[in-house]
Amino acid sequence: MIAVAGVSKAFGRFGARRVQALDSVSLEVRRGETLGLIGPNGAGKTTLLSCLLGFLKPDRGTITVDGKTPDDLSVRARTGYLPERLGFDRDLPGRAFLAFHWRLAGGARALAHAGVEAAADRVGLERSALARPLRGYSRGMLQRIGLAQALLRDPEFLFLDEPASGTDPRGVALVRERILEAKARGATIVLNSHQLAEVEKVCDRVVFIESGRLTRSETLRGDRATRRRGLVRVPPALLENAAAILAAEQLGPAGDPPGSLRFAVGSDDDMARAVRALALADVPVYEARVSAELEELFSESGP
Repeated sequence: MIAVAGVSKAFGRFGARRVQALDSVSLEVRRGETLGLIGPNGAGKTTLLSCLLGFLKPDRGTITVDGKTPDDLSVRARTGYLPERLGFDRDLPGRAFLAFHWRLAGGARALAHAGVEAAADRVGLERSALARPLRGYSRGMLQRIGLAQALLRDPEFLFLDEPASGTDPRGVALVRERILEAKARGATIVLNSHQLAEVEKVCDRVVFIESGRLTRSETLRGDRATRRRGLVRVPPALLENAAAILAAEQLGPAGDPPGSLRFAVGSDDDMARAVRALALADVPVYEARVSAELEELFSESGP
């Protein structure tokens, strides 16, 4: 289990204006859980990941991983990490890069060749690419080899900072598949991503971070791939009537923002049915849209 208790972290020189990156953050990540960190740019998500990994020391508070500090060597030996931007020697061939990280992860030298090729295969990286220097890799290829090194030797703890950044739709799907594989074998995963639809497909729970503070925690339930919300905006005077019409269509409420009605959507037909029923009752519809549930929660968490 990962336990975070009252962690604060600020940046800035003495006497200068300090930026409070984290402010009294407390949370727990259960063994085998996949947790998503959600928030705007500059909210403190990457700083929190850096503290969880032991790269940064909190000014206040404590972090433990299975009862030990994050920089304990026994913890690091069981940890995989993909940063948002991969640091590397540009002249290093892909094979040498993965072999270096294989040894860092405690892999036997005699098994490095097979381990590197298996890792490349898992992320769809062609064997021929392993012989080329990293400076010749595209952004998507760098992301793939970064994911490959994070997954070397199947770590128990996996930290991913924008894992699908710079990838095409196939790359996004591949990242999702590898995360789900790690999840299935019981890895504990902490994920930071702006791709909310993907977060919803792989995470058990999400926490929202705003200006360094943890503002909300939500457990994700049900079929994450299809759970969506429909929203219709109607004249305020007709809200009650519109709600009754949607209830008659068995489109249940899901929390209503001012001047709108929101309901669970199982298929595209549900939204069409809602708009049709309101139109037949002479209720003007100013807006009608469908979005993933996590997108709605993110919108609600903002200022």
